[in-house]
Amino acid sequence: MSRRIAVVASSDANWAWQSLFVLTRSIAFDTGQEIDHHLYLSGSPDPRILAAIPGEIRCHRIAALPDYFAQGAQAHVPAAAMLRLLALEELAPAYERVIYIDGDVFQSWGSLADLARVRLNGAVLGAVRDAMFWTGASRPFFERYANALSSGIGQRYFNSGVLVADGAAYARAQISRRGCDFLRDTPQRCRFGDQSALNAVVAGSWAELSAGWNWQLSDLVYGLTDGRRPRLIHFTGPLKPWRDGLRLLPPAAFEAMRVFLGTRGWLDLLGESSPLGFDPRRDERMRTRRLEPFLRDTFARRETVKAYLDREDFADLQSGISGWG
Repeated sequence: MSRRIAVVASSDANWAWQSLFVLTRSIAFDTGQEIDHHLYLSGSPDPRILAAIPGEIRCHRIAALPDYFAQGAQAHVPAAAMLRLLALEELAPAYERVIYIDGDVFQSWGSLADLARVRLNGAVLGAVRDAMFWTGASRPFFERYANALSSGIGQRYFNSGVLVADGAAYARAQISRRGCDFLRDTPQRCRFGDQSALNAVVAGSWAELSAGWNWQLSDLVYGLTDGRRPRLIHFTGPLKPWRDGLRLLPPAAFEAMRVFLGTRGWLDLLGESSPLGFDPRRDERMRTRRLEPFLRDTFARRETVKAYLDREDFADLQSGISGWG
């Protein structure tokens, strides 16, 4: 492994197959073979998963997580998600660009090598603004929260599900080390774990990518997904493709996961709440009722985010690269 671009995912045993899926999908789209792939893994995953990690992926086994990682965990965000700090710290000195991607992000199309070609213009990393600020409307509570992390952030607060780091600049600024210190020393300020810590130390000085690189799916933008064709769909929140028993989410992600698991004989890794348990006779009425809030007033919702989505000053667009299909 000696390429200039790295893509990395991190996981504990509970999300091991999801992170492996993310990386194998990146490999499949990397037709130019420009990317090294890394998996940071803690805990004791199913032995079948460990045995199936291909040679194109370097697996870094982490014996134990720091205790303070658990302080930043949430019900749908495991402590191991904060392994991204360790992964970025270790990989940044070795690569021109390091791309981190969460295990609940679905790569719809295109190579992640394109993201590595975005000009960051001196910033240590590029990211997508958190979806709570996409409308541009005043969000006093969250803006106060962001400003408490670092004065003046305001709405320049990114979601850490997809990050592209300038390796040398990131390492030189010791972003991960400072983020770990912030997470350990001020856990009460890290409402969103290491995402909060990273925003605190970067302090608003990051290159903003268009939302197609981290399409944070919610009822606000659900109806816009097919028309926009984002490269990377991020299933934020507790509803994930593999837990989507009522089949509320766009089906492409789970279908790709089903094929990934099925060809390896791993469908048993899915729980009872997976879409495989959907029975139209029993569940369709409930599905229709639950979908209604997602599909209501799509045009009106589009208008609330149109100014943000249509901006032309994003770093990727300025580099001649688009996050949209």
